[in-house]
Amino acid sequence: MRAFYERFHGYALTVCMAYSKDRDDALEVMNDGFLKVFKNLKNLDNQAVLLPWLRRIMINTAIDYHRKNSRNKTEILTELQTKQITEPYQNDVSIYAQLSANEIMQTIQQLPMPYRLVFSLFVVEGYAHKEIAEKLHIAESTSRSHLTDANKMLRKMLGKLTKIENEQSQR
Repeated sequence: MRAFYERFHGYALTVCMAYSKDRDDALEVMNDGFLKVFKNLKNLDNQAVLLPWLRRIMINTAIDYHRKNSRNKTEILTELQTKQITEPYQNDVSIYAQLSANEIMQTIQQLPMPYRLVFSLFVVEGYAHKEIAEKLHIAESTSRSHLTDANKMLRKMLGKLTKIENEQSQR
């Protein structure tokens, strides 16, 4: 078990970071996920599906964790409203090519949790809005709205990030 944990620790933590507000939460989710993995590892017949199986467990554990620990809806709505996009965003895709994967991941981590969950499930995992709505217990239209808002926020944040990097490189 220890060797398995050490081998897949980094992979599992990366998955959990996409669905957690910070590293501490991601570690808690990952550890809860590994408990589920260890309980069910003997039932895994096909080793070829190990990584997708592990990923699915980590994602589902993160969703359960978020559901269990989420604040009431009024607090979440207030958080979302304070982070609404008010400035126009730059629509030039070429500027995003200058960013590293780490910078993009850190930017995604800054999204409010409901937006980050929907964004990660839709863009990274390939879930349909109907599936996301079922998993998160929200309306399908809410999933679509959160994805749209997440994209707007990311464009704004990434645009600011590339602008700062361009200014620093010109000095």
